[in-house]
Formats: sequence, C-alpha cells, structure tokens
Amino acid sequence: MQDPDQVLVERLRNKDKRAFELVFNEYYGLLKSYAMRFMDDPDDAEEVIQEVFVKFWEKCDTLAPDSSIKSYLYRSVHNTCLNFIKHQKVKDSYRQYVITFMEEAVEGPSPDGENSNVQERIFEAIDNLPPRCSEIFKLSRFEGLKYQEIADHLSISIKTVEVQMGKALKTLREKLKDLN
Repeated sequence: MQDPDQVLVERLRNKDKRAFELVFNEYYGLLKSYAMRFMDDPDDAEEVIQEVFVKFWEKCDTLAPDSSIKSYLYRSVHNTCLNFIKHQKVKDSYRQYVITFMEEAVEGPSPDGENSNVQERIFEAIDNLPPRCSEIFKLSRFEGLKYQEIADHLSISIKTVEVQMGKALKTLREKLKDLN
C-alpha cells in the first residue's frame, strides 16, 4: 500500500486542484504562524504565504515523487521570509538615500553646485531610458534585485532582463561619458 503523502504528491504532480486545496487548508495556518516568527507585520506574513502557495502550485508538477510537502513548504516560507526581509532592507536604505538627497537639495547646492547637478543628470538619464529598460535598471540598481528576481517579478525571461540591462548600461555610459 502506498504512503498517503506519496499519493498526495502524485496528485499534485498531476495538477490536481483538490489535492492542492487539501495542502493549502492543512498548512496555511501553520505556515502563517511560522512566517510570523520572521515578520513584524501580519500583512507581510500573509503576503509571503500567498507567494509561497502560488509558486508551489506553479512548480508542484516538478516535485520529486518522494518529496515531503511539509519540508518543502516550510523551507519555502523560510527562504521567502529571508528574501522579503533582505528586500525591505534594500528599500529602506534607498528610501534613506532619497531622504538625505532631498534634504541636501533643499539646503542648497554645494559651493560649486556640481554634486547636485551630477545627480540630476544621472536621474534624468535613467528616467529617459525606454520604460521597460528604466524599470529593470531601477529594480536592479535601486532595489537590489537579482536578474532572476526581476524576471520573476515582471514575468519575463532572464535573458530579456540581461539584454535590457545591457542596453541601459550602454545608453547611460554614452549619455554620461563626460562625467568621468
């Protein structure tokens, strides 16, 4: 007789929605409690759990037949929480950079005015990139996302991210070459 977990894994591998519903109902509360160990905000924990279950459904057909669903889900929540926290830290540091930059701009330019002018030209050059190219560049450089994370976030291929970043860097080097 086959182990019930193996039967469930096999059903998931065949994209059985009822099997997914069983897993969701069994683990949702437990995983949210686990995520709350990492997160300060229940809404953030909720977001992490939703993301984990979406990715689980997308990838459940690739589960190994002898997979432990419980281990898989807990490991996914653990990794997603850590990535979420890391991403928040990057956003916070960028936010702090912008606040500092704005304070300096309000206080007035440096004696030679060059520093704020350079920053204005850089931001203007980034904003003048094609929209998708600019978005990918900002996600990479300002939010600290890796190419794979950008590809997942925008639902595009990693190759597209690489090509767009290459275009962005080439264009920015050309537009800002006199700053060196």
